[in-house]
Amino acid sequence: MPQKQLSTRYMPGLDGLRAIAVVAVIIYHFNPQWLPGGFLGVDTFFVISGYLITSLLLTEYHNTQRIDLISFWMRRLKRLLPAVIFLIMSVLILTLMIVPSEIKAVRGDAFAALFYVSNWWYIFQDVDYFAQFEVAPLKHLWSLAIEEQFYLFFPILLFMLLRYVKRLKPILYTMIGFIVMSIITMGILYEPHGNVARVYFGTDTRLQTMLLGVILAFVWPAFKLRMQTARQPRMIIDGLGVLSLVGLFLCFRFVNESQNALYFGGFGLISLLTLFIIASAVMPSGLFAKGLANPLFLYIGSRSYSLYLWHYPVIVLMHHHFVQGQIPMFVYVIDALLIVIMAEFSYRYVETPFRRSGFKIFDFRHLKQWRLLNVKRAWLMIILLVPSVVILSGVFNGLAKDNTHTTAINTEDMKQYMTVPIPLGDMKIDGLEVKGQTSPYANWKPLLIGDSVMVDIGDAFKEKVANASINGLIGRQLVQAIPLIREDYPDYREKDDMVVLQLGTNGDFTDEQLDTLLDLLGESQIYLVNTSVPRDYQAHVNELLKQAAKNRDNVHLVDWHARSQEHTEYFAPDGIHLEAEGVKALIDEIIQTIKAHQK
Repeated sequence: MPQKQLSTRYMPGLDGLRAIAVVAVIIYHFNPQWLPGGFLGVDTFFVISGYLITSLLLTEYHNTQRIDLISFWMRRLKRLLPAVIFLIMSVLILTLMIVPSEIKAVRGDAFAALFYVSNWWYIFQDVDYFAQFEVAPLKHLWSLAIEEQFYLFFPILLFMLLRYVKRLKPILYTMIGFIVMSIITMGILYEPHGNVARVYFGTDTRLQTMLLGVILAFVWPAFKLRMQTARQPRMIIDGLGVLSLVGLFLCFRFVNESQNALYFGGFGLISLLTLFIIASAVMPSGLFAKGLANPLFLYIGSRSYSLYLWHYPVIVLMHHHFVQGQIPMFVYVIDALLIVIMAEFSYRYVETPFRRSGFKIFDFRHLKQWRLLNVKRAWLMIILLVPSVVILSGVFNGLAKDNTHTTAINTEDMKQYMTVPIPLGDMKIDGLEVKGQTSPYANWKPLLIGDSVMVDIGDAFKEKVANASINGLIGRQLVQAIPLIREDYPDYREKDDMVVLQLGTNGDFTDEQLDTLLDLLGESQIYLVNTSVPRDYQAHVNELLKQAAKNRDNVHLVDWHARSQEHTEYFAPDGIHLEAEGVKALIDEIIQTIKAHQK
């Protein structure tokens, strides 16, 4: 007896879930302090993609006993590629106009995006995803690259399993095995307090979330669900959906990228919540599904792809002109308006028409009849394509700036600034004046340990305090200073010793870790520089430093956070690193604090 043919259906609840995911990502990129875990919205997209694509492929195999791979790949390209090409061309031109010094880097990103290998490109470039305020307006396309790679290889694997293995349990065990391997790979490759590019961008390490969606498609087939479900099971499934959605919201609010647990199975565990949300969202008669399918969510969800494409370039190119953490609210309003306008334009005039009609939406034969919509699209394509090809050819590469930090020296794969006091034998005596010792701080011999902000102020601080020893390392976290002091500076423990610690820019720490660091310095006079950093951990870091200064007589707070508020001229666009005025201000704050507590 032939099998009953299955038909696909539109599932508006999934569009509602897409709306939630894309809004979370956009809020995170507006300001990570508003929604620290908003980046997890990308994982929600991954789970949805795994579920939906597998559901469609299983339905096709059920109906025809085959999977037309060529047709599947063409549908995916037709659905995704035109909007990406429109975005890339626009971003190349806008970058050249707005930030020409970054055009070479963006050109490289554009090539990677066109071939859907952005994630590996950023891995090889050692790009930090969470350093989101650098001018890299195409960096968000890493997730699309992973999805396209998944779409390329997964249908082949699925077809082979369906054709030769056939039984459900072995297939599910195979998927679970791949998930476990992905989680283990992420855990092995993860380096705490280091750059997470390899584990965050890796196709192998992020496969876990998409495969969870694949498993759900087998055990909860969307196109086999009954249109009507009994009241009690429906209530249970709706309840699980609501509770899981609340759990996902809590993750958005309280999870952050620096939590180690994320990289030891955390991404997978959080994605399990999405499975329950999807299971409830696709149930035809569910009240939860109907709630997700409200008109606002449907509008956002149907345009989630275009919103995702356009939100990051708009934010990056707009915020480049302001100091992060001190951006006026009207800028966010303009951001939102531009994102909606560009996403709507892309959805209505590029994405949807091409999906329906392909290249017929362009009319290059009647270019003089510019009032026709298809002719207008053709002219737009020409206007964008010509300068884009010129940019991609490398003509404007000479405008690129040298990104090397002027105060840093390379030590293997790190950027570090280190100095030692001026040796006595290097001093010159002219009468009664000792050259290099005329400063009012000539008798100071402080040790300064810090991160990239310390690198920023290194040269200028030495001009003020010639006998200072400075050790600044880009990316350094507080816990990394513990072995440094233990091994390299064990003699700084006496009452006459002076130590300045500028740590906390790159991540949070615990009070136990701070106590360990301070205990190593014994009775030294310790000056803790607090942070001004547009990250969610800023408040906690500054509170710990404040309490340490209150609880220890030999520890004093350098309140850089208070000094720097409302002074956008102090900062580079990232809101962390310092311009010349900021260097002067921070050095002055350190020196004035030391003077105030000198005995």
